[in-house]
Amino acid sequence: MPTQTEQTLQQFLAAADGPFVTLYLPLTTHDGDKLRLKMRHLTDHAKQVMAETWPDADWAAYADQLGGDLADPAQLARLDGEGLCVIVDAEARYTRTLAFPVQETAMVTALPQVLPLILDVRRQFEFDLLVLSTDRISLYRNAGGHLTEIELPDNAPVTLEEALGTELRGGGINSVSRGSGHVGYHGHNEKAAVAEVDRRRYYQAVDSYIADHYSKPFSRRLIPAGLTQNLAVFRQISKNPHLSGSMQLELNAGDMSLQELDAACDPLRAEHRLRRQQKVLAEIDYARGSARFKDDLSAIVAAVNTGAVATLVIRQGARINARLNPDFTLDRESPRAQHNNLLNDLADYALARGGEVRVLPEEMMEEPVCAVLRY
Repeated sequence: MPTQTEQTLQQFLAAADGPFVTLYLPLTTHDGDKLRLKMRHLTDHAKQVMAETWPDADWAAYADQLGGDLADPAQLARLDGEGLCVIVDAEARYTRTLAFPVQETAMVTALPQVLPLILDVRRQFEFDLLVLSTDRISLYRNAGGHLTEIELPDNAPVTLEEALGTELRGGGINSVSRGSGHVGYHGHNEKAAVAEVDRRRYYQAVDSYIADHYSKPFSRRLIPAGLTQNLAVFRQISKNPHLSGSMQLELNAGDMSLQELDAACDPLRAEHRLRRQQKVLAEIDYARGSARFKDDLSAIVAAVNTGAVATLVIRQGARINARLNPDFTLDRESPRAQHNNLLNDLADYALARGGEVRVLPEEMMEEPVCAVLRY
């Protein structure tokens, strides 16, 4: 199944030809047999709809795309995420796991139903959370809205003692010989200074290891968490280019459960989501001032047709009952049009022509759709 997700949605839309079967499968269970049964029900429903709406289409070609690994309980049980998106035409298939819950859906349309997929992609916020104590670390990965702990290997600097070993300067006998029969003891300040040196050297080892084994290979943002003083020291010594410049969690994670730590990340997720939305709004405002903004539906359709749309912005939950004909005229009357969301068609064509699609919440835009033009 992973090999069929390598092509991007943009490439798939540019090369594929409808009608399309679009399936959204919730992954609320990892029971392979139950998932196979759900997938079969979705496929059977799609077959029935196609027989009614596209009677001349060859269902056998679609059945081939929807068989194989999608009918294998073992393969389905291994899927990660909250849902699965499957889009097929008679010759190719696009699949992607979803980070957020999705409704069980099976549709047969002239263009694939991509808005739930786009919304899922835009909501995702992947980062690694590094929890720092003075003498130990733990690492977590955030995908979608969930935090999972990463099991660090044996060679990872999980504790200060493991990282520094015999080079550990603090924590030993706190005394020094002053000659025969005389022993002098370090003062509190000197002991604290030695411990601080150990902490900085430990954080240097941590920073290098996390950067080389996680941040750089996966190009994932690193967000630190811990007591304020630990965060300050780590930021001073870090050379990790993926370390977030502003995001961090100031907390004592010593006694926190995974669920509590996950909940503590909610403000980070909300902040990231708001930043992305504000960036889109700023792009719209700039486009208004440079005559690159359209909110008239006819003008948007024309711009999508010519590939002039850089960013298509759709209000979440908006719907226009219509469909685009092959010549880009609007069909508002046919049964297919009445069951189709024109905004989905515009998103399909914008993506296929190299544009981007963004979805904003209802409270952030009045019109159902607008477009930022390339020029």
